[in-house]
Amino acid sequence: MTYRRVGLIAGVAILAALAVVAAAAARPATHQSSSAATASCSKGVQLGMLAPITGPAGSIGSDQLHWAQFYVARWNASKANKPKIKLVQGDTQLDPSKASTVAQSFASNASIMGVIGPAGSDEVQAVAPILSKAGLVFASGSATRVSLTNGQYKGFFFRDVPNDGVQGPTDANYMNKTLGVKSGETVMIVDDQESYSTGLADIVGASLAAKGIKVDRESISQTATDFSSLVAKAGSAKVVFLPFQLASQAQLFSQQLKAQGKSAIVFGSDGTFDSSKFSTPGAYVSFFAPDVTTIAKNSALVKAYNKAYPGGTTPFGAPNYVLAQMYAAAATMACSDNKISRAEMRKDLAKVRLATTIFGSPVAFTANGDVAGAKFYIFKIQSDGSYKTVG
Repeated sequence: MTYRRVGLIAGVAILAALAVVAAAAARPATHQSSSAATASCSKGVQLGMLAPITGPAGSIGSDQLHWAQFYVARWNASKANKPKIKLVQGDTQLDPSKASTVAQSFASNASIMGVIGPAGSDEVQAVAPILSKAGLVFASGSATRVSLTNGQYKGFFFRDVPNDGVQGPTDANYMNKTLGVKSGETVMIVDDQESYSTGLADIVGASLAAKGIKVDRESISQTATDFSSLVAKAGSAKVVFLPFQLASQAQLFSQQLKAQGKSAIVFGSDGTFDSSKFSTPGAYVSFFAPDVTTIAKNSALVKAYNKAYPGGTTPFGAPNYVLAQMYAAAATMACSDNKISRAEMRKDLAKVRLATTIFGSPVAFTANGDVAGAKFYIFKIQSDGSYKTVG
């Protein structure tokens, strides 16, 4: 399988992000619908989708869009399934300001009852005041910042992927128990100075320190290509953890480690999940979703998906299939009287419990909007550069 990755979901232009977040912070959050937003179910239920369909993260966004479209097409194809679902696309280009503009158009469209997305954590922060004020529920399949479910938008924002607070301990435990990093030994952690990277680095560092493992915390810029000085310091490190947003940098770091004869194991995170750019045999990557193409029960479905959308897929897409499935279930509940409102969709989405999913496990939301039973997955890069699930 070929995996595609352009940038990191959490990565955005920092000035735009700060401007949007500052503007959002200046406005008090008011969770009141801007309109009655009630529709007849006989006409179908519209869902908006916020995704970076074009731009630097277009391969990710198109994958997310296609998986959501794939579920909607399957749902609508059955005469027994009611109401029918219509997906309204909104291209954010992974830019909080663009996401805000599209979110406002969704908020003003009284026919839209819920939203899938947005993809990035900075985008979630930007659109949350807009969507919640309009009474719209929104659910992301890739935004992992811990603070997004701190209660400010409880009942409005959900996600079916685990947050960084789960990833940090997962990675630290794997290094300790599986890779054999013992108390007193050293793990080098190198962040790339962006909020996603530094936040995850902090959590992993704290988790390791709690186990008595020494942490050598370092930092690079996203434009750096020469890591020789850091590599020289990695002599005593058993593992080098790289929560980078650019997979190509993880590859360069790995190559320079090897060139200097260092034996440290390289361990990347979500942003490095790209076999076309990070393919160092023996390295590890943690990711927030399973590779659904490797789950035997999904074989027929994956074949159908690849026929509908040739070119391969990544684990970034499948969570949006599950979200579309959850929205369909919520719409079915809400439409018991053939009418649906945004308030009903919010209430019913929170109650959805899927006993089986393409993840290979049940999916439901916790009270604060996180996915219940959250866990991260560990992949090991094989000799041919492919990624194999190992934990």
